[in-house]
Amino acid sequence: MSRTRTRQRRPVILLRPVPRETPLHRVWAGTKVLSAAALSVAVSFAPSWTGLGILLAVLVVGVLVARIPRGVVPTIPWWVFAVLAVGLVLNAAGGGLTAYVRTILLGVGLLVLASLVGWTTRLSDLVDALPVLFAPLRLLRLPVDEWVTVCALALRMLPTVRAEMRVLFAARKVRGRPGIRNPAGWWQEVIDSVGAVVSVSMRQVRDLGDALSVRGSRSATRPPLRLRLGDVVTVLVVEGACTVITVWG
Repeated sequence: MSRTRTRQRRPVILLRPVPRETPLHRVWAGTKVLSAAALSVAVSFAPSWTGLGILLAVLVVGVLVARIPRGVVPTIPWWVFAVLAVGLVLNAAGGGLTAYVRTILLGVGLLVLASLVGWTTRLSDLVDALPVLFAPLRLLRLPVDEWVTVCALALRMLPTVRAEMRVLFAARKVRGRPGIRNPAGWWQEVIDSVGAVVSVSMRQVRDLGDALSVRGSRSATRPPLRLRLGDVVTVLVVEGACTVITVWG
């Protein structure tokens, strides 16, 4: 019996929380979003080795506390490493190797930081945190309620769009890949796939709009905001990290 050499690739999964009962999962969604934003801004303005090391330490602690399994990391295509290798050679020849490596590490760190928020936050919790996060904008007389509604509906529709894309890709895999001989045919295939996903998504949006119209304009009751010990610890850790990055970075 021959051994199969092809392994199943892990797809990129966005905004799908890892089911765990950890202190980081119980932290309020707004605290995690604000902490990630503050840490991203601090390390972006001071992308030194000290700042990158502190960011790495915070990410390692967060992954260990949240008990994130290795299976959630998607399979990285080979061409990504090829592009990075070409950039590494070119920057090494031009004398910008250090800046290039720090830029790559910064991008990877920010990507893992955003993924950590998605792995530990449910969409419903994130939707409930939006009115509180956008509340200061009311002082500027901005349409906060409309923005919150649009963002909430967009987040609610993400699982539907993701499911429809999985069904579409599975159908194309069963049907088989037709031979595409030129770039124009490949572009037409992409347009057909996107059009199919948009068509199904629009039908789902119409059904959701009808359901909201039947329900009426009554605002849903949200649970009161209660900050726990995990929120305080998260704020203190992120504040300390940002201070160290700003002062010694």
